[in-house]
Amino acid sequence: MIDRDAFAGYLDEYKQVFADTIWPDEKYKWQAVRHFQEHWDPDAEDFAAMVKQSLARTKNLLDSSGKYARGVIQETAEADPEAVRAMFIDLFDEDTDVVDRVAAFKNRISTVARLKDGDSHYQDENSITTYLWLHYPDEHYVYKFRVANDVARALGAGITFKMGHYSTNLRQHQALYDEICENLQRDEDIRELLDGQLADDCYPDPELKTLTVDFGYFLNQKRKKEQQKEKNQK
Repeated sequence: MIDRDAFAGYLDEYKQVFADTIWPDEKYKWQAVRHFQEHWDPDAEDFAAMVKQSLARTKNLLDSSGKYARGVIQETAEADPEAVRAMFIDLFDEDTDVVDRVAAFKNRISTVARLKDGDSHYQDENSITTYLWLHYPDEHYVYKFRVANDVARALGAGITFKMGHYSTNLRQHQALYDEICENLQRDEDIRELLDGQLADDCYPDPELKTLTVDFGYFLNQKRKKEQQKEKNQK
């Protein structure tokens, strides 16, 4: 699916800047996974407090400019903890299709969240796959529409992610990132680079799924810079 030469070129760039430039800014992803793994407890008596603590280190993965997924899920857990507990238990049930689970979570939050007219619950495919990745970091990736499109273009994958095509987008994203991950796993240098940076508060990332997410973000940021450069030259 992906252009191996393009992948190799981008990976070389990524490795050159990983330790000094990327890691200081992006290590929070590995820290967020470790923190979630240490604190998530679906049987917690105070479920809302547990949710808040588990997501405490996610930073802009769930809350960023104009998006407040973490805040809404915490508030909803406080208002109706048993409903949100059930939603997460079902979301994390790996015996059922992941795309169906994402859709079900998204639909259920619409009825559970107590929102004012016009407000958003922000529980979209991006935030829901973030929960899945935090819980199963050796199986899942974080999906983001714009990033997925940029990664596909950069690597010549020959696929397009279309607005509103949620199920197809998620399945294409999983397949694309699986292929990227397999290629990263074959590269001994990137494994050594990552291991050289990981601290005790970081998830060890044995399958390099989190590294795959970060590599995708790297490609997305490169495309943004290229587009800005083209715009400035006009």
